[in-house]
Amino acid sequence: MRRARRRGKKKSRGGLFIGFFLLLLLAVAAALIYASPQFERIAPTVTTPSKIVVGKSAVIPLRVSDNQALKSLQLLLRAGNKEYKVVDYNFEKGIKSKELKVTLPKDIIAKGIKSWDYEITLHDSSLWGFFLGNSAVKNGKLIIDNTPPAVSLIAKSPTILKGGSALIIYRVAEDNLKKSYIDIGGGIHFQAIPYKKKGIYATLIAWPFNQEKFNPKIVAIDGANNIATVPLKIRHIVKKYKTSYIAARDRFIDGKITQLASEDSDYASITDRLKKFKAINEMMRQKNEALIHKYSKRVTPFKDKWDIRVFYPLHGAKRVSDFGVRRYYYYKKRENIVSTSFHVGYDFASVKHDKIYSSVTGKVVFAANNGIYGNMPLIDHGFGLYTLYGHCSKIFIKKGESVNANQVIAQTGKSGLALGDHLHFGILVQGIEVYPLEWMNKKWIKDYILAVFQKADTKLGYN
Repeated sequence: MRRARRRGKKKSRGGLFIGFFLLLLLAVAAALIYASPQFERIAPTVTTPSKIVVGKSAVIPLRVSDNQALKSLQLLLRAGNKEYKVVDYNFEKGIKSKELKVTLPKDIIAKGIKSWDYEITLHDSSLWGFFLGNSAVKNGKLIIDNTPPAVSLIAKSPTILKGGSALIIYRVAEDNLKKSYIDIGGGIHFQAIPYKKKGIYATLIAWPFNQEKFNPKIVAIDGANNIATVPLKIRHIVKKYKTSYIAARDRFIDGKITQLASEDSDYASITDRLKKFKAINEMMRQKNEALIHKYSKRVTPFKDKWDIRVFYPLHGAKRVSDFGVRRYYYYKKRENIVSTSFHVGYDFASVKHDKIYSSVTGKVVFAANNGIYGNMPLIDHGFGLYTLYGHCSKIFIKKGESVNANQVIAQTGKSGLALGDHLHFGILVQGIEVYPLEWMNKKWIKDYILAVFQKADTKLGYN
């Protein structure tokens, strides 16, 4: 009897041990499965926008990803009580991310329905959830838009001078506008900014003095990449710019040119006189002007009114060099041309170290030495208009500071590529050098800028 009891107890203990061991094995197996990458529990990601707009190409961009591997994707379109499966896609093994470009079937386009509800269902290759994996569902709107924006001119400057500026104000009727600008040809675009009312845009444009053809057009592109282009009819006035021949003398090369070369490691090792002169006059100039263009491309918006007035940087000064002059430098003989360049500002001279004024409020975007331009402040006056002051002996303003109208900002000098004390005054519109005398003429500003704003405001109901 006692032996039977003992045997029963041994069996009971053995059964408990086996049960415990099996439970432990199951727990370990569950832990291994839980920690296994094949049983990961992170849902895949759909980063496609909630609103998709497609145009004539009818291509839907889909961006999906998973931390381990994608398995399949379905795309459904719904309109009313009708549903259409557009995509049923299986990914290649091991793909973690994918950008798909799905072309809508022609029968979907043919239905003429412009607004659809879409549903994207994305599955990964995880074995979690009884081998069904993780999934993500993204819902949104699909808009089919084959109509380009409607563009109409509101007001413009009456003419534009070769080398000069003009103001354009126009309307774009488009709820889904991506961008709009003025294309003048030659790959040059002028960014337009919103003006007062929704759908109204304004911009200053320029006709580069060294560009023969000028074929401006208003361009508007919507979210579906439909493009509207409208030719801008504005009367052209062709201006002939001067040429001049200047002797490159040894004294000048050994002095100013050598000094500038020694200050820049790109040119310091050049010993040949004429090569050195050409490098400074052309290569350094190109580098310095690239910096100017970089800092003067941005269009700073204004709220209700643009603060603009006549520029008068140097009081009582005499003009000593014109804008747009093509300069031919010769060595010893006039026919021995060794370098050429354009003069892209006006030179003014008065007395040594004379005060230089900023006639209009603005913000300093650059105030340092810039090679051939010497000590050079560059000021943003808003709306894409910038002024430049070269060869200064001293600068009284710093980058990032605001300047007031009629504030003294610097004094004249002969820093950079200058022999005598003077001011090189330049004006730029969105990185393009323009004819300064227009912006120094009160009547021109009144007739070609302020009157255009006034005409537009009247049409928009502000006057």
